[in-house]
Amino acid sequence: MLDIRWLEDLAAIAEYRNLTKAAEKRNVTQSGLSRRLQSLERWVGALLIDRSKNPIYLTKAGEELLAISSDVIGRLNGTRRAIRDEADKKLAAVRFAAPHALSVTFFPKWLPVLQRQVGPLPLNVRSDSLSCCCDALENGDVDFVVCFIDAQSDLNNGDDSLPLTRCDSILVGRDRLVPLSVPDRAGEPRHRLTGDSETEVPYLGYEAVCTLGRAVDGVIGRNGSLSRLRLIFENAHADGLRSMTLLGMGVAWLPLSMTHNDILNGKLVRAGPEPLDVNLEVRVFRANRDLPKRSEAVWREMSAQSLTARSKVSGRSDTMTAGGHAVGF
Repeated sequence: MLDIRWLEDLAAIAEYRNLTKAAEKRNVTQSGLSRRLQSLERWVGALLIDRSKNPIYLTKAGEELLAISSDVIGRLNGTRRAIRDEADKKLAAVRFAAPHALSVTFFPKWLPVLQRQVGPLPLNVRSDSLSCCCDALENGDVDFVVCFIDAQSDLNNGDDSLPLTRCDSILVGRDRLVPLSVPDRAGEPRHRLTGDSETEVPYLGYEAVCTLGRAVDGVIGRNGSLSRLRLIFENAHADGLRSMTLLGMGVAWLPLSMTHNDILNGKLVRAGPEPLDVNLEVRVFRANRDLPKRSEAVWREMSAQSLTARSKVSGRSDTMTAGGHAVGF
């Protein structure tokens, strides 16, 4: 296989026209340079220098290869610098990962607040499933994961397979899942969760792997009155369920932050009473390692401005403090 060092060796030989000086330039012994030159000649299939002359001259094949290799080396080095610069920028950025629903509802409101608190700084937000966000946290690809937590139960209903159960967290916001339906002509929910009717109610649910799905499953399991629900559609994203709900396909538990305007405009109405709501916390989880200085500074500022003090999920405090940012009310 071609080694880029061989092309750089050829350029040094062409410049100095002397193997000893070229070897010094390339920081290699003369014998080592000769072996690498021979390897390049075997790869090309032709002699590249005229060894019978002093000073050394490139053969026609050597000149042709040098003309192309100079351009190749320049392009490769330029591309490498660009890639390294981009990697350095990402390392300098404070890196977040969050499920899709938070990326489109919470972050646009929260990030400007955060930047006013900590000053201008580069931020990188990755949107993915919660499990992929957790993988990114464990692999060191992100510094923080921001996600919804069901305030009425343990994190992910006791799923200890997620690394977040072992991480410190900060409460930075609140939201609520509300059962919603399109209205009928009278303004009442077309798909109603209450009443004595035995008619099945079409239900639009989250996929089982979603945190929001487990939270809604908990509400359904605790309320026998919801036994009439008939699951007809599943989606991993809240905005996907919102679209289906607006089409009148059924009832869905949707974040209030996402549907606030739909409710104000009369496009969606409550399908059930408030006891069927799911109260959510928005929490920032940090990686279990020392973070870059900039990310550690952001963590300290978030801790100072949090709705509650930093805590373990298994024993979090409900004491409200000033300076937090709540959404969804």
